[in-house]
Amino acid sequence: MIERIINNPEVITGVLGPGSLFEGRILFDGTLRIDGAVNGEIICKSNQPSTVIITENAVVEANIIADVILVSGMLSGNLKAIEKLELIAPARVEGLVYTSDLSIQDGALFQGECVMLRQFSAEDKRGMKREGFYNIHHEHMLQSERVSIWEESSEEATEP
Repeated sequence: MIERIINNPEVITGVLGPGSLFEGRILFDGTLRIDGAVNGEIICKSNQPSTVIITENAVVEANIIADVILVSGMLSGNLKAIEKLELIAPARVEGLVYTSDLSIQDGALFQGECVMLRQFSAEDKRGMKREGFYNIHHEHMLQSERVSIWEESSEEATEP
């Protein structure tokens, strides 16, 4: 799928080229291709179908919200790939992911957590896309919950 999109410039509505560096918030419509470096946020600004393509040479540290995210480069951040997240070798992805469909090709790496959205209605998915990111799932809270679960289990085991 990624080759078909990358090789069809009519489909791509925005490009951050090789050697470029962007820091901040990118708001886009349609399909955004990233060949350079990004640090910040990448957010689809409409309810129209959206795709973010992170190519093999790209290095991205960003929270991303789009319908489809295709990665063959390096990506670290929280992702809402409402419909699909596809990792194509040699992709390296780290973070918290919300998606309906996760595909990891042999040779790609995913380090993180994934919340599947398959059971959500189309309306709920659109709502998730609009609401942006919030702090209910940040790393500290997830680790705190794990610790409390283990502490409860060990306390039960030590009670006479």
